[in-house]
Amino acid sequence: MNLLLIDDEPLLLRKLERAVAEAVSGAQIHSFVNAKAGFEYAKTEKVDVAFLDIKMRGMDGLKLAKELVALHADTNIVFCTGFVEYALDAYSAYASDYLVKPISSEAVKKAMRQLRHPVEERKRVRFQCFGNFEAFCDDEPICFGLSRTKELLAYLVDRNGAECRAGESDAILFEEDSNNYYYHKLRGDLIKKFSELGIMDCLRVTRGGLAINRDAVDCDYFDYKDGKLQEKPTEYMTQYSFGEFTLPTL
Repeated sequence: MNLLLIDDEPLLLRKLERAVAEAVSGAQIHSFVNAKAGFEYAKTEKVDVAFLDIKMRGMDGLKLAKELVALHADTNIVFCTGFVEYALDAYSAYASDYLVKPISSEAVKKAMRQLRHPVEERKRVRFQCFGNFEAFCDDEPICFGLSRTKELLAYLVDRNGAECRAGESDAILFEEDSNNYYYHKLRGDLIKKFSELGIMDCLRVTRGGLAINRDAVDCDYFDYKDGKLQEKPTEYMTQYSFGEFTLPTL
């Protein structure tokens, strides 16, 4: 979830940041003391919820809200102000809520529960299987300590949520050079990286085994298997040719 916070008072902006961070776990928070700078950011990045002060220098919050909604009609607006007399104007701008300073995390939670445009939660981890296999966290490529850890991850994704253990994966990953010790090194590297990124909820770890938690990730292959994609892919994990890596069919 991408959140935009704008208040031209730095101290109040920091307080709002803390309240929002406590109320909305895992959100990406982008804060600006300058309304025009915040608007420029919104031109290039989709904003799910904008928390706006109303009385600001340069561009007031009411005008800014209209500009943001003109960019993306489903942007939720939450006004944050110390002036209760602006409430009627705020709701005429189709705001989801109107919070009076000082703003608590509980007030933010309440506002998030009644958004005018419900926000579909974006998952931090995304796997791309059609074409080359790629793995991303927060839209950045995941880089591992060992070169073949990505290959192990690709195999786990191909398993579609089923558990992978050393014995069954050796012949596929290493072919004639089956090496149980190397598998465990790759497994350790994968767990280490996912732990560092705070995304261990994407893995199911058992004694010697690993599996992908399908519900915790976005993946084109999983969407295809679940019938969510209509177009049949023509390429699948093209950099790998071993074992089960074949074009998926429903």
